[in-house]
Amino acid sequence: MDTILNSFLSLGLIENIDGNDERFSKIEQAATKLAECYREDNALLIPAVLAGLDPLVALDEPAISKAKELLQNEWKAFLTAYTEEPINLYRGIILEACSLVSEDDNNAAIMWLTACDVFPLLRCGKEESTLRQFMHSLGRIAEENSLVSEPELAFNREKVIKLGDLPDSERPDIEVNEEDLYELIAGAAGQQYTNRGGQNVAGQNANRYWAHQNPQAWAGDFADRMSNILTSEIKKVGEQLSAVDNLAALNSLNSSVEKALNEQRLVLQRQQKEFLNYQRQEQTRLNVLWWAEALYSTSQKDSYRVYKPEIAAVLMPYDLLEEILIPSPASVAFTLSEAVSKLPECAYEQDYSFHELLTNIRNERSQLHPDWVQKLSERPSNQHLNIGDIIAIVLTDEHCELDTLIENSIIPEDWKCNLPALSRTLFRQEQAYQLLRGA
Repeated sequence: MDTILNSFLSLGLIENIDGNDERFSKIEQAATKLAECYREDNALLIPAVLAGLDPLVALDEPAISKAKELLQNEWKAFLTAYTEEPINLYRGIILEACSLVSEDDNNAAIMWLTACDVFPLLRCGKEESTLRQFMHSLGRIAEENSLVSEPELAFNREKVIKLGDLPDSERPDIEVNEEDLYELIAGAAGQQYTNRGGQNVAGQNANRYWAHQNPQAWAGDFADRMSNILTSEIKKVGEQLSAVDNLAALNSLNSSVEKALNEQRLVLQRQQKEFLNYQRQEQTRLNVLWWAEALYSTSQKDSYRVYKPEIAAVLMPYDLLEEILIPSPASVAFTLSEAVSKLPECAYEQDYSFHELLTNIRNERSQLHPDWVQKLSERPSNQHLNIGDIIAIVLTDEHCELDTLIENSIIPEDWKCNLPALSRTLFRQEQAYQLLRGA
């Protein structure tokens, strides 16, 4: 797929470039800088992807203002090239930045879950095909990241662990007592000798003869004593060398065994992580099926059938999120829709106007436990609200103005939907916020 900026340029949505590579390079640099902002704070991705997709986005939307600021940093006089604010240029920069970070962590899932249900409601022009490809790419990455393949633990071929050859080690200096050796040799040479201090002293284990009196006897006595001295010293040196070699061998063996055991530990940890992830995914599937069959709300301690259909459709996605690991495969959202459709007056064929739905939810919110309502995540209260944002505000603020909320949202005033689809949309958009809180 071509980059979004290139697509916008080829579609004529980015004007006044006129083949000027330097200008286009500055636009690309602004998108790169904006991507760095999204990496530092991926909570910006939710308003950013909505602003980038919406052809009617306001100029004072924070995501648009940030894109304009960064473009101006790279291209100081860019506004002189335009008679009007180039809103599509800002959108292209935002979407290009979103695309650049889509492979990081759960960013693709956050953006896809936020925008997949609202994108069909937008009145896109000639850029619709490019945006559809972008959304398809986000959905593909999100789905791949949510699925864990079954680990083939029995067939993994790991590296053979061998204890390598013992490395050469430096031997410390051998200790020899020079003074003791000097005295022993001097004693072997005569009964008395002059030491290094100039004093006459008696030799230790002294020779019984003097060399000038009986040379043959002296030589024999000297050889006997000297051989004992050398044998003793050589034995001491040998013992020291043996101790050094044994220590070096033990240290080397210790290092080799430690390395081998650590390698084995990492292999086992990796296999354990793969198995646990797969086991959690299987448990998620079981939880979803059990929940869908029981139609029981663990948060309210009652069956969904006792609630008004609009309240049940709103409550069910929040409850289901407590039963699963996120990000979840796309099939989980459709399982939710099928569960909602089992309830009275919740058929796919029965459409409600959005204003009517919000009115009924606000009027019947007292059915829900107050403590549960208070735990709902806070949402923005200014403009460019999403479907889930509006419903969260309606649930938590009984005095909210519905017309104002819809006016400040990305949702068309005449939008209608059925309850299974609404529940699926809430599930996805709330999951995006939970991914951010867990990031």
